[in-house]
Amino acid sequence: MKTIDFEALFSASPNPYVLLDPSLTIVGMNDAYLQVTMRRREDLVGRNIFEAFPSDPDSASHRQLRNSLETVIRDRVADHLPLIEYAIPLPNGQGFEERFWSATHTPLFNQNGEVAFVLQHTVDVTELHRLRNLAKSTVLPSGPSALIETDMFRRAQAVQEANQALSEERQHLRGLFQQAPGFMAALSGPDHIFTMANAAYLQLVGRENILGKPVREALPEVVGQGFIDLLDRVYRGGQPFVGRSIRIVLKQSPDAVQEERFLDFVYQPIFGPDGQVSGIFVQGHDVTETRQAEEALRAETRNLAILNRTGASIAAELDLDRVVQIVTDAGVALTDAQFGAFFYNVLDEKGESYMLYALSGVEREAFAGFPMPRATAVFQPTFQGEGIIRSDDILRDPRYGRNGPHRGMPEGHLPVRSYLAVPVTSRSGDVLGGLFFGHPQPGMFRQEHEVLLAGIAGQAAVAIDNARLFQAAQRELEERRRVEIALRESEERFRAIANSIDQLIWATRPDGFHDYYNQRWYEYTGVPEGSTDGEAWNGMFHPDDQERAWGVWRHCLETGEPYHIEYRLRHRSGEYRWVLGRAQPVRDEEGRIRRWFGTCTDIHDLKQAQVALRESRERALRTEEETRRLAAILADRVAELDAANEEIQRFAYIVSHDLRAPLVNVMGFTSELEGAQAEIERFYRNVGQADPGLIAAETRAAIEEDLPEAIGFIRSSTVKMDKLIGAILKLSREGRRVLAPEPIDMARLLEGQRGSVAHQLHERGAELRIEAIPDLTSDRLAVEQIFGNLIDNAVKYLHPSRPGRIVIRGWERGSDVLYEIEDNGRGIDPKDFERIFDLFRRSGVQDQQGEGIGLAHVRALVRRLGGTISVSSRPGEGSTFTVALPRYASLNSEAA
Repeated sequence: MKTIDFEALFSASPNPYVLLDPSLTIVGMNDAYLQVTMRRREDLVGRNIFEAFPSDPDSASHRQLRNSLETVIRDRVADHLPLIEYAIPLPNGQGFEERFWSATHTPLFNQNGEVAFVLQHTVDVTELHRLRNLAKSTVLPSGPSALIETDMFRRAQAVQEANQALSEERQHLRGLFQQAPGFMAALSGPDHIFTMANAAYLQLVGRENILGKPVREALPEVVGQGFIDLLDRVYRGGQPFVGRSIRIVLKQSPDAVQEERFLDFVYQPIFGPDGQVSGIFVQGHDVTETRQAEEALRAETRNLAILNRTGASIAAELDLDRVVQIVTDAGVALTDAQFGAFFYNVLDEKGESYMLYALSGVEREAFAGFPMPRATAVFQPTFQGEGIIRSDDILRDPRYGRNGPHRGMPEGHLPVRSYLAVPVTSRSGDVLGGLFFGHPQPGMFRQEHEVLLAGIAGQAAVAIDNARLFQAAQRELEERRRVEIALRESEERFRAIANSIDQLIWATRPDGFHDYYNQRWYEYTGVPEGSTDGEAWNGMFHPDDQERAWGVWRHCLETGEPYHIEYRLRHRSGEYRWVLGRAQPVRDEEGRIRRWFGTCTDIHDLKQAQVALRESRERALRTEEETRRLAAILADRVAELDAANEEIQRFAYIVSHDLRAPLVNVMGFTSELEGAQAEIERFYRNVGQADPGLIAAETRAAIEEDLPEAIGFIRSSTVKMDKLIGAILKLSREGRRVLAPEPIDMARLLEGQRGSVAHQLHERGAELRIEAIPDLTSDRLAVEQIFGNLIDNAVKYLHPSRPGRIVIRGWERGSDVLYEIEDNGRGIDPKDFERIFDLFRRSGVQDQQGEGIGLAHVRALVRRLGGTISVSSRPGEGSTFTVALPRYASLNSEAA
């Protein structure tokens, strides 16, 4: 079997490849990938691909790429993205560059058949995409009507197809929701009412009929566990909560026993169309078994750490006393004993006791008070070869108890209620001594403690030199095993890569002799394995390309230059298809070429597209004159619209100005009528006093009622008409005023506005709070009028039943600046949201002075500055006006 350096093949490939693990973390890539993405290897390895190449999670390209990768991992099949727009960051933080790609994602499996990696092969098709778009944009139909009809038909068909796709997707998503292995539920409103819950969620809580119920009612046992407070916080703040291994106590039924569970979950706020939180999405997994396993693993890890540390300490220790002390301390730590000791199997001078060698634990004094004969009696079976002794029996001694040195124990009891004795045996089988561990409570030692302490005792009996040699051998063996595993995994990984990617891979010896082709080569060409080794590869080329390909290949072998050529290769179907051949030499430390690694990429479709593009260019040249004619017509139409708009402005001004002249006459004659009325009333009173009978009833009604009422109607109507004409003139003059952009300190401008309404705020007991707010460059007078009108309206329509509060805030969004003016006033009915911006239109109870021109004026000014204004409100709660303005306004931003 031929030995191929797959790692070198992968690195030297001229096509871009990147390798991801199932968590989408980048674990490797070749040099071609670094070149096309303009990045360094150290900047990418170990990072999530969406962190290394950030994009908007809500963008179509982000979702398209993530869905493709997740499909490969989930379905274990390759996935292709023929075209995806994905911008990449430029070096040194210079921004992002728009790029178009064609990508293939291939799963790579381990020995167990699991997806171990995902291989991404990506091709930069930005130029091809732009050329195709240019070709499409330059093709004109037979006429304008045909263009409109075709476009309308295409749009109608697209809408129909989109609706059908959305319906199918909705059904599919609902099925996925119900079948999801993790628990999921949807809660609505501030009371957190269940609107959806999948099977996993119902199984977790052990309830069926929870839909339509608030959490407090459906799951009463969780009320006091803090989860309601968490839901309230997410609902009010609009920020998600992520919980890891959170403890919860649930009851599978009202009569069942409470059960402790551990959950990983997310409370994700659900936002409505108005931007407010309307509910909460709950999603998570039951990790109780994982938590229990982790706790068991931690205990096992702790024990192993103690054993490893003890073994290392013994191996490094030459002092026998220290070895015994290390063993005793380790035993106490492993068993959680209160104290422990090491007894040597050596009689004292009286032949009655064993020697206490080491002592460890918190009960040193109590243990030291043991009479040695009583203590060593416990070890008799152990020293006599009976092995490990574990007992919960109570050792009695009449000297201990009520009047003895340990008065806290029952009469006749030693201070040890459970104990564990472990022999320490030499390699010859002699019992050298014993380890003793005690606890004042019974049942503290278990069988696993015997196993652990037996290992500790064995370590104590092993010679220090042997331990050192053993550990050194173990380390060497482990390192050798690790290296072998790494080499085997590397070989398997790169062999899988070579046979899984979409490219035709080949390799040669330094002299150009072809000795390797990947599986894709044989699938593509249909030839038997080995039939194209050596120089037989040239026979696969089109006869017109063979001599040229040979010449280029010989030149590269002589000079060491990279191989790059386009030629036609015979496909298994018999057709000759265009491919792009590339190869790179792999050199040793001294610069000598060790091997050549090359690829063949099918570019037949690209070549055909180039032909189509040339034909498209020819059509574009023929239609260029028509395009210029249409552009001239469009320019004429724009000029006509500008002239019409100017004419409307002049007409409004002239009409308003001409209306004012007769109105002034009416107001003057009304004043004269008021003077004549006074004279008539004086004459009327004199006649009445002289002879009341001379005044008829009709005369009295005309003088006392009809005439004053008529003059009053004339006066109020002329005043109202005068104000309306003034408003129209004001809007007309503002529309003709030339804007003068300048830098504006918005905090200072709004402070001035607050000062102008300070008196009204004080009278109403209201406050106007200005939060952090960005500056902008715009027309100062227009901005002052915009915020002046909005603040005046907020003050005018505060709710009389509560303290008024007006808040102004702002933030930057791209090239725009957004400002909010929020109040807690009367509010506006949603049906009037658009009406209030119309001229002379108002909303709600008309108990305040005004003609309905303020907000119309504000919207006209905002549009002239190139911005937008909108309102959101709830009647009886308050309103929020949002103004979006360009951060840098210019004369060109004026609306036509």
